[in-house]
Amino acid sequence: MKILARDWIGLKVEVMKSPNRFEEGICGEVVDETMKTLKIDTPKGIKTVAKKGRIFIAELNGVKFKVSGDLIAFRPEERIMRGLMLINRMKGE
Repeated sequence: MKILARDWIGLKVEVMKSPNRFEEGICGEVVDETMKTLKIDTPKGIKTVAKKGRIFIAELNGVKFKVSGDLIAFRPEERIMRGLMLINRMKGE
């Protein structure tokens, strides 16, 4: 859950599954994020990938997480607040 409640800029990500087969396998570092997209710096340049309908592998502190793009398809600041609320609920606070 902590992966949902943080800024994704600077994370290493890979597009694991996408309705667009050409997006699958795109990997690199997130350099920008909007409500609907991630901008990923790859060896072939910056690629913009939609969040909705994709499955991402995100790496945080050496640990890899499989994340549905539908769970992060919010403005970054809204997603962070929602993520913190979910973490607090799970802790019973």
